[in-house]
Amino acid sequence: MCYRFIIGLFFVFGLSYFFQYSVEAQQTQSSGAAAFTPPDMAASKPLQPLAAAPTTTDQTTTDTTSRLGQRVRSRDSVLGDRIAKITTDLEKIPKSHDQIWREYDITPYTKGRNFPATTQPEHTIVDWILRQTGIKTWHSSPFGILTADSEKLYVYHTKEVQLVVADIVDRFVNPQFFNESCTIRMISLSRPDWIVKGHQYLRPMWIASPGIQGWILEREGAQALLQELAHRIDFKEIAPPQFLIPNGIAHNVISKKQRTYLRDVQVNSSTLNGYAEDRVTIDEGFSISFVPLSFLDGLDIAATIKLDIIQIEKMIPLMIDAPTATNPRQRIQIEAPQGACFKLDEMIRWPKNKILLLDLGTIPLPNCSEQTEPQNFFSGLAKNMTASSRANVLLFIECVTNNSVTIPVLPSSSPNGGSTSSLVNGQSNTSATAPNKSGTTIGANSSYWQGIR
Repeated sequence: MCYRFIIGLFFVFGLSYFFQYSVEAQQTQSSGAAAFTPPDMAASKPLQPLAAAPTTTDQTTTDTTSRLGQRVRSRDSVLGDRIAKITTDLEKIPKSHDQIWREYDITPYTKGRNFPATTQPEHTIVDWILRQTGIKTWHSSPFGILTADSEKLYVYHTKEVQLVVADIVDRFVNPQFFNESCTIRMISLSRPDWIVKGHQYLRPMWIASPGIQGWILEREGAQALLQELAHRIDFKEIAPPQFLIPNGIAHNVISKKQRTYLRDVQVNSSTLNGYAEDRVTIDEGFSISFVPLSFLDGLDIAATIKLDIIQIEKMIPLMIDAPTATNPRQRIQIEAPQGACFKLDEMIRWPKNKILLLDLGTIPLPNCSEQTEPQNFFSGLAKNMTASSRANVLLFIECVTNNSVTIPVLPSSSPNGGSTSSLVNGQSNTSATAPNKSGTTIGANSSYWQGIR
């Protein structure tokens, strides 16, 4: 009986509480009052734009943290209000990996190599360091700094990285290698079957770029291979080795021409013809960069080679409807370019007493007549390339000293593609000399294309 009485009391009180809560809820809704909101959320304000951020006078470079839901802001006296946290304490440069600071004097290179006043040769050193160490080395952990001006190279990094940088800087500033240069001969063949007879002279080497093959040749083997190639009907010398490219100095050539075409049309009644034209320009041609650099042991040399080619093979016509009030059946012809591209970006190392041969494969050769630097090694590229042509291109690269060497003229191509002259006893029956960009005359020592040393 007692249990029943207690259960009944709980039941009565529960019903009374339920009816009281329902009445209060109805009164709240009928009066238009807002639903319950947590105090923190009700007090917080939406994030304002940076330009309209509130200002305070008691903080200069501090964090302003408000209630739940609002982002952390940083107020900087120079940069203004920012969402990111910003500090200005220079003493907190990371050094968790025992980084060290070094300043390298590069004036023997930048001031002693007779660079034009408008050039920035220190960029060549920085580019070479980035290639050797990798870009991520300077943009990820551990923290590092790499920058340069015309007199010094500034580096902040670990001991291991500093050793690589110091080695590269020594190679640029070492006066022992200032009298060394590289020469390049570029030839083209219509078919890649030259390797059938030339394979006996070739010793393969690894090249990272896909589609590119590299070999090391003895000077005697390179001389014999060139003689065989010169007798082919499809042989063409695109660029002869008439210029010395000094050690450590970048040789850059850009040869391009602009091709403008109608890419699209859009109906527009406000124009005179009833449609608006979208004309764009493509820079067709090539750009080449070549930087040789000797190693400190004096036995090997390395070179960075960049080659970019863009060739427009043909323009495909397309007809687009562009109806107007006066001509509802009007159609306009637009064009879609069909092109081909080639890119090479390599750093290659080989012995100085050997010849480096690179087979670039069958690549496009655009016809470019507008050249930024007409008096240089690559001058022959523009006048020897024909429009929409493709050829198997070979590069013969050799390290020489700046003593004068005799340069023979290999058999030139006749209009029908045949040879008009030949080599006699390993030497050409004609020779040519030419000054390089620094005024050095090429003339007495022999090289693999001038005869066996």
